[in-house]
Amino acid sequence: MKYSAMAFETFGAPDVFSKMDLSLPKPNNSQVIVQVEASSVNFADVMARRGNYPASGPPYVTGVDFVGRVIEAVSDSGLALVGKRVLGFGDTGSYATLVLANIDLIFEIPEEMPLDTAAACPLLTATTYALLGRNQGLQPGDNLVIHAAGGGIGLTAIQMARQLGAATIFALVSSRAKASAVLNQGATHVVVTNETPNYPEIIRSQIPEGVELILNSVAGDTIQQDLEILKPGGQIVVFGMASGKPGVAKSDQLHHSSRTLSGFSYGYLRRTNPEAARKIMEQALPFVTSGIITFDEVTRYSLWDVAQAHRDLESRTTIGKLILVP
Repeated sequence: MKYSAMAFETFGAPDVFSKMDLSLPKPNNSQVIVQVEASSVNFADVMARRGNYPASGPPYVTGVDFVGRVIEAVSDSGLALVGKRVLGFGDTGSYATLVLANIDLIFEIPEEMPLDTAAACPLLTATTYALLGRNQGLQPGDNLVIHAAGGGIGLTAIQMARQLGAATIFALVSSRAKASAVLNQGATHVVVTNETPNYPEIIRSQIPEGVELILNSVAGDTIQQDLEILKPGGQIVVFGMASGKPGVAKSDQLHHSSRTLSGFSYGYLRRTNPEAARKIMEQALPFVTSGIITFDEVTRYSLWDVAQAHRDLESRTTIGKLILVP
Protein backbone atom coordinates (compact mmCIF):
# COMPACT_ATOMS: atom_id res chain seq x y z
CA MET A 1 0.00 0.00 0.00
CA LYS A 2 1.36 3.40 -1.01
CA TYR A 3 1.75 6.15 1.57
CA SER A 4 3.66 9.38 2.17
CA ALA A 5 6.17 10.05 4.91
CA MET A 6 8.70 12.63 6.02
CA ALA A 7 11.91 10.64 5.85
CA PHE A 8 15.64 11.05 5.31
CA GLU A 9 18.42 9.22 3.51
CA THR A 10 21.36 10.48 5.58
CA PHE A 11 21.76 11.56 9.19
CA GLY A 12 22.17 15.21 10.05
CA ALA A 13 20.38 18.48 10.76
CA PRO A 14 16.58 18.92 10.52
CA ASP A 15 16.87 19.85 6.85
CA VAL A 16 17.60 16.20 5.95
CA PHE A 17 13.83 15.52 6.05
CA SER A 18 11.97 15.34 2.75
CA LYS A 19 8.57 14.07 1.65
CA MET A 20 8.79 10.57 0.19
CA ASP A 21 6.21 8.25 -1.35
CA LEU A 22 6.82 4.76 -0.02
CA SER A 23 5.26 1.29 0.05
CA LEU A 24 3.99 -0.08 3.34
CA PRO A 25 4.51 -3.83 3.88
CA LYS A 26 1.39 -5.97 4.13
CA PRO A 27 0.36 -6.64 7.73
CA ASN A 28 0.99 -10.06 9.21
CA ASN A 29 -1.43 -11.79 11.58
CA SER A 30 -0.28 -9.69 14.53
CA GLN A 31 -0.37 -6.34 12.74
CA VAL A 32 -2.82 -3.77 11.41
CA ILE A 33 -2.53 -0.73 9.17
CA VAL A 34 -3.53 2.57 10.76
CA GLN A 35 -4.35 5.80 8.96
CA VAL A 36 -2.55 8.43 11.02
CA GLU A 37 -4.49 11.41 12.40
CA ALA A 38 -1.44 12.79 14.19
CA SER A 39 1.90 11.66 15.55
CA SER A 40 4.04 13.07 18.32
CA VAL A 41 7.55 14.47 18.26
CA ASN A 42 9.95 12.97 20.80
CA PHE A 43 13.58 13.74 21.55
CA ALA A 44 14.31 10.14 20.58
CA ASP A 45 13.36 11.16 17.03
CA VAL A 46 15.98 13.91 17.15
CA MET A 47 18.60 11.44 18.33
CA ALA A 48 17.63 9.02 15.54
CA ARG A 49 17.86 11.80 12.96
CA ARG A 50 21.34 12.63 14.20
CA GLY A 51 22.37 8.97 13.94
CA ASN A 52 22.66 8.44 17.71
CA TYR A 53 19.84 5.87 17.99
CA PRO A 54 19.32 2.64 16.04
CA ALA A 55 17.11 3.12 12.97
CA SER A 56 16.02 0.98 10.02
CA GLY A 57 16.79 2.34 6.58
CA PRO A 58 17.56 4.19 4.44
CA PRO A 59 15.15 5.70 3.89
CA TYR A 60 14.63 6.38 7.58
CA VAL A 61 11.11 7.10 8.83
CA THR A 62 11.14 8.15 12.47
CA GLY A 63 8.26 8.68 14.87
CA VAL A 64 7.27 6.43 17.77
CA ASP A 65 3.63 7.02 18.68
CA PHE A 66 0.44 8.14 16.99
CA VAL A 67 -3.34 8.36 16.98
CA GLY A 68 -5.38 7.16 14.02
CA ARG A 69 -7.93 4.73 12.65
CA VAL A 70 -7.41 1.07 11.75
CA ILE A 71 -8.09 0.57 8.03
CA GLU A 72 -6.71 -2.89 7.22
CA ALA A 73 -5.95 -6.21 8.92
CA VAL A 74 -5.76 -9.91 8.09
CA SER A 75 -6.35 -11.80 11.36
CA ASP A 76 -9.66 -12.08 13.20
CA SER A 77 -8.34 -10.02 16.11
CA GLY A 78 -7.11 -7.36 13.71
CA LEU A 79 -10.29 -7.31 11.63
CA ALA A 80 -12.26 -6.64 14.82
CA LEU A 81 -10.35 -3.35 15.10
CA VAL A 82 -10.99 -2.11 11.56
CA GLY A 83 -12.74 1.24 11.74
CA LYS A 84 -11.76 1.76 15.38
CA ARG A 85 -9.95 4.85 16.59
CA VAL A 86 -6.72 3.89 18.35
CA LEU A 87 -3.53 5.28 19.76
CA GLY A 88 -0.30 3.43 20.18
CA PHE A 89 3.14 2.59 18.88
CA GLY A 90 4.19 1.68 15.36
CA ASP A 91 6.31 -1.05 13.87
CA THR A 92 7.03 1.53 11.18
CA GLY A 93 7.74 5.23 11.72
CA SER A 94 4.77 7.44 12.51
CA TYR A 95 5.96 10.56 10.65
CA ALA A 96 3.68 9.32 7.90
CA THR A 97 0.13 9.07 6.60
CA LEU A 98 -0.01 5.32 7.37
CA VAL A 99 1.67 3.17 9.98
CA LEU A 100 2.01 -0.57 10.49
CA ALA A 101 1.35 -1.45 14.14
CA ASN A 102 1.38 -4.52 16.36
CA ILE A 103 -2.10 -5.32 17.68
CA ASP A 104 -0.64 -5.69 21.18
CA LEU A 105 0.63 -2.11 21.14
CA ILE A 106 -2.47 -0.21 20.02
CA PHE A 107 -5.30 0.83 22.31
CA GLU A 108 -8.87 1.68 21.38
CA ILE A 109 -9.95 5.17 22.49
CA PRO A 110 -13.24 7.08 22.52
CA GLU A 111 -14.21 8.97 19.38
CA GLU A 112 -14.57 12.13 21.46
CA MET A 113 -11.01 12.12 22.82
CA PRO A 114 -9.43 15.38 21.57
CA LEU A 115 -6.74 15.03 18.92
CA ASP A 116 -4.14 16.88 21.00
CA THR A 117 -4.71 14.57 23.96
CA ALA A 118 -4.67 11.37 21.92
CA ALA A 119 -1.54 12.31 19.97
CA ALA A 120 0.39 13.51 23.02
CA CYS A 121 -0.63 10.64 25.25
CA PRO A 122 1.03 7.31 24.34
CA LEU A 123 4.77 7.58 24.98
CA LEU A 124 4.46 10.29 27.63
CA THR A 125 1.94 8.40 29.73
CA ALA A 126 3.54 4.96 29.47
CA THR A 127 7.06 6.22 30.13
CA THR A 128 6.01 8.37 33.08
CA TYR A 129 4.05 5.54 34.68
CA ALA A 130 7.03 3.22 34.31
CA LEU A 131 9.51 5.79 35.65
CA LEU A 132 7.49 6.51 38.76
CA GLY A 133 7.04 2.79 39.40
CA ARG A 134 10.69 1.85 38.82
CA ASN A 135 12.15 -0.45 41.51
CA GLN A 136 10.35 0.48 44.75
CA GLY A 137 8.60 3.34 42.97
CA LEU A 138 7.39 6.71 44.20
CA GLN A 139 5.78 6.35 47.62
CA PRO A 140 3.30 8.74 49.26
CA GLY A 141 5.26 11.46 51.05
CA ASP A 142 8.37 11.10 48.85
CA ASN A 143 10.27 14.09 47.50
CA LEU A 144 10.96 14.16 43.77
CA VAL A 145 13.21 16.04 41.33
CA ILE A 146 12.30 16.18 37.63
CA HIS A 147 14.79 17.35 35.01
CA ALA A 148 13.50 19.09 31.85
CA ALA A 149 10.20 19.48 33.67
CA GLY A 150 8.74 21.83 31.07
CA GLY A 151 8.75 19.11 28.42
CA GLY A 152 6.08 16.53 27.73
CA ILE A 153 7.27 13.86 30.14
CA GLY A 154 8.09 16.46 32.78
CA LEU A 155 4.60 17.97 32.79
CA THR A 156 3.03 14.50 32.76
CA ALA A 157 5.26 13.32 35.61
CA ILE A 158 4.31 16.30 37.77
CA GLN A 159 0.62 15.50 37.44
CA MET A 160 1.03 11.77 38.02
CA ALA A 161 3.38 12.28 40.97
CA ARG A 162 0.87 14.56 42.66
CA GLN A 163 -1.81 11.92 42.20
CA LEU A 164 0.52 9.28 43.69
CA GLY A 165 1.12 11.39 46.79
CA ALA A 166 4.49 13.10 46.27
CA ALA A 167 5.17 15.59 49.07
CA THR A 168 7.51 17.93 47.21
CA ILE A 169 8.21 18.19 43.48
CA PHE A 170 11.25 20.18 42.34
CA ALA A 171 10.83 21.05 38.66
CA LEU A 172 14.07 21.91 36.86
CA VAL A 173 13.48 24.06 33.77
CA SER A 174 15.79 25.86 31.37
CA SER A 175 13.97 29.21 31.29
CA ARG A 176 11.55 31.42 33.21
CA ALA A 177 9.04 31.02 30.38
CA LYS A 178 8.53 27.38 31.44
CA ALA A 179 8.11 28.11 35.15
CA SER A 180 4.41 28.97 35.04
CA ALA A 181 3.61 25.79 33.08
CA VAL A 182 5.19 23.50 35.68
CA LEU A 183 3.59 25.38 38.57
CA ASN A 184 0.19 25.13 36.89
CA GLN A 185 0.57 21.35 36.73
CA GLY A 186 1.40 21.05 40.43
CA ALA A 187 5.14 21.49 40.95
CA THR A 188 5.90 22.84 44.42
CA HIS A 189 9.29 24.39 43.57
CA VAL A 190 10.86 25.59 40.31
CA VAL A 191 14.57 25.99 39.60
CA VAL A 192 15.64 27.76 36.39
CA THR A 193 18.90 25.97 35.66
CA ASN A 194 20.17 28.53 33.13
CA GLU A 195 20.15 31.07 35.96
CA THR A 196 21.04 28.70 38.81
CA PRO A 197 23.24 25.89 37.48
CA ASN A 198 24.06 24.83 41.06
CA TYR A 199 20.55 23.49 41.62
CA PRO A 200 21.61 21.01 44.35
CA GLU A 201 22.32 23.92 46.69
CA ILE A 202 18.74 25.20 46.36
CA ILE A 203 17.21 21.75 46.80
CA ARG A 204 19.41 20.96 49.83
CA SER A 205 18.29 24.21 51.45
CA GLN A 206 14.69 22.96 51.25
CA ILE A 207 15.24 19.22 51.83
CA PRO A 208 18.52 18.86 53.80
CA GLU A 209 18.23 15.08 54.02
CA GLY A 210 17.91 14.73 50.24
CA VAL A 211 15.20 13.42 47.93
CA GLU A 212 13.94 9.90 47.32
CA LEU A 213 13.61 9.96 43.52
CA ILE A 214 15.14 11.87 40.60
CA LEU A 215 13.95 11.54 36.99
CA ASN A 216 16.82 12.50 34.69
CA SER A 217 16.58 12.79 30.90
CA VAL A 218 19.65 15.02 30.57
CA ALA A 219 22.61 12.94 31.87
CA GLY A 220 26.07 14.51 31.46
CA ASP A 221 27.25 16.50 34.48
CA THR A 222 23.81 16.39 36.07
CA ILE A 223 24.35 12.84 37.34
CA GLN A 224 27.06 14.00 39.75
CA GLN A 225 24.90 16.93 40.80
CA ASP A 226 21.98 14.60 41.41
CA LEU A 227 24.10 12.44 43.68
CA GLU A 228 24.62 15.49 45.90
CA ILE A 229 20.89 15.59 46.68
CA LEU A 230 19.93 11.90 46.60
CA LYS A 231 19.22 10.59 50.07
CA PRO A 232 20.39 7.15 51.27
CA GLY A 233 18.19 4.49 49.71
CA GLY A 234 17.04 6.86 46.97
CA GLN A 235 17.16 6.31 43.23
CA ILE A 236 18.02 8.20 40.06
CA VAL A 237 16.30 6.92 36.92
CA VAL A 238 17.99 8.00 33.69
CA PHE A 239 15.81 7.85 30.59
CA GLY A 240 17.58 10.12 28.12
CA MET A 241 20.75 12.01 27.25
CA ALA A 242 19.56 15.43 26.09
CA SER A 243 22.92 16.94 27.05
CA GLY A 244 24.57 14.77 24.41
CA LYS A 245 26.97 13.39 27.01
CA PRO A 246 26.71 10.27 29.18
CA GLY A 247 26.66 10.70 32.92
CA VAL A 248 29.24 9.07 35.18
CA ALA A 249 28.94 7.74 38.72
CA LYS A 250 31.40 5.83 40.89
CA SER A 251 30.22 2.65 42.53
CA ASP A 252 31.20 3.88 45.99
CA GLN A 253 28.76 6.75 45.55
CA LEU A 254 26.01 4.15 45.47
CA HIS A 255 26.69 1.05 47.53
CA HIS A 256 27.77 2.78 50.76
CA SER A 257 24.31 4.34 51.07
CA SER A 258 22.17 1.79 49.19
CA ARG A 259 21.45 4.32 46.47
CA THR A 260 20.41 3.24 42.99
CA LEU A 261 21.22 4.59 39.52
CA SER A 262 19.18 2.82 36.85
CA GLY A 263 18.17 3.33 33.25
CA PHE A 264 14.86 2.90 31.48
CA SER A 265 13.70 2.87 27.87
CA TYR A 266 10.10 2.15 26.97
CA GLY A 267 11.26 1.66 23.39
CA TYR A 268 13.56 -1.18 24.45
CA LEU A 269 10.73 -2.73 26.45
CA ARG A 270 8.38 -2.57 23.45
CA ARG A 271 10.91 -4.33 21.25
CA THR A 272 11.90 -7.03 23.72
CA ASN A 273 8.77 -7.59 25.81
CA PRO A 274 5.65 -6.18 24.14
CA GLU A 275 3.42 -7.94 26.66
CA ALA A 276 5.03 -6.01 29.52
CA ALA A 277 4.89 -2.80 27.49
CA ARG A 278 1.18 -3.32 26.89
CA LYS A 279 0.54 -3.93 30.59
CA ILE A 280 2.21 -0.63 31.49
CA MET A 281 0.10 1.27 28.97
CA GLU A 282 -3.10 -0.42 30.14
CA GLN A 283 -2.33 0.72 33.68
CA ALA A 284 -1.29 4.22 32.62
CA LEU A 285 -4.03 5.09 30.13
CA PRO A 286 -6.81 5.47 32.76
CA PHE A 287 -4.92 8.48 34.16
CA VAL A 288 -5.74 10.18 30.85
CA THR A 289 -9.22 8.84 30.13
CA SER A 290 -10.34 9.81 33.65
CA GLY A 291 -8.99 13.34 33.27
CA ILE A 292 -6.39 13.05 36.03
CA ILE A 293 -3.67 13.84 33.49
CA THR A 294 -4.30 16.52 30.90
CA PHE A 295 -2.15 17.82 28.08
CA ASP A 296 -2.60 21.57 28.24
CA GLU A 297 0.59 22.48 26.40
CA VAL A 298 0.43 20.99 22.90
CA THR A 299 1.75 22.67 19.75
CA ARG A 300 0.61 21.46 16.33
CA TYR A 301 2.76 21.39 13.21
CA SER A 302 2.00 20.13 9.75
CA LEU A 303 3.69 16.78 9.18
CA TRP A 304 5.34 18.35 6.15
CA ASP A 305 6.92 20.98 8.42
CA VAL A 306 8.63 18.45 10.68
CA ALA A 307 12.02 20.11 10.17
CA GLN A 308 10.76 23.21 11.95
CA ALA A 309 9.32 21.10 14.76
CA HIS A 310 12.74 19.51 15.27
CA ARG A 311 14.48 22.88 15.19
CA ASP A 312 12.09 24.20 17.81
CA LEU A 313 12.50 21.14 20.04
CA GLU A 314 16.29 21.36 19.86
CA SER A 315 16.17 25.05 20.77
CA ARG A 316 14.90 24.11 24.26
CA THR A 317 12.28 26.86 24.02
CA THR A 318 9.23 24.63 23.56
CA ILE A 319 6.80 23.81 26.37
CA GLY A 320 4.92 20.53 26.58
CA LYS A 321 4.33 18.32 23.57
CA LEU A 322 4.78 18.89 19.83
CA ILE A 323 2.58 16.91 17.43
CA LEU A 324 2.47 16.48 13.65
CA VAL A 325 -0.76 16.46 11.65
CA PRO A 326 -0.69 15.12 8.06
